[in-house]
Amino acid sequence: MTIRTLPPLTPDEFLRHPDLQGERCELSEGRVVMMTGASKAHREIAGRLFFQLFGALDERRYHVAMAELAVRVGGSVRYPDVVVDRQSDDPKGLTAVGPLLIAEVLSPSTMMVDSGKKVAEYTSLPGLLYYLVLSQDEPVAWLYRRDEAGAFPAEPLRLLGREAEIILLGFDLAIPLSQIYRS
Repeated sequence: MTIRTLPPLTPDEFLRHPDLQGERCELSEGRVVMMTGASKAHREIAGRLFFQLFGALDERRYHVAMAELAVRVGGSVRYPDVVVDRQSDDPKGLTAVGPLLIAEVLSPSTMMVDSGKKVAEYTSLPGLLYYLVLSQDEPVAWLYRRDEAGAFPAEPLRLLGREAEIILLGFDLAIPLSQIYRS
């Protein structure tokens, strides 16, 4: 793709834009943002989380996706590293219908957005239960979990070390960080 500036786009225009098909980019409040490739550590952490979720959750109820399922939020279209979505009747759908868990693996280039703007965007989704942010450098995770009153905390729960567990009560699931961070 030739690099050029595009005018502001709506989420629908972004998802249908012929020049953007197959490109690694997101829409951030109407602006197309190119995404760089992920490091080996980034891919392995996201992949291990995906396999833990994919192996544990009922595929009749949940669709687990890795980096290719769009999440629409306000004027943005994001491609999280891992998404647990409600299962739908549309196997060709390009966007999540009801994301329940969204996970991002921090990279130096995305750290500020993943820990800032995306927190606000993702936690505004009415059905989302969890937003999980994982370090790619050490076994550390930050978990935003919706409480019984339906609110997300201002600060995430910090999980530190391979012995810590990601507790996902809504899925009746606990994932030890040792299953995500192997070495």
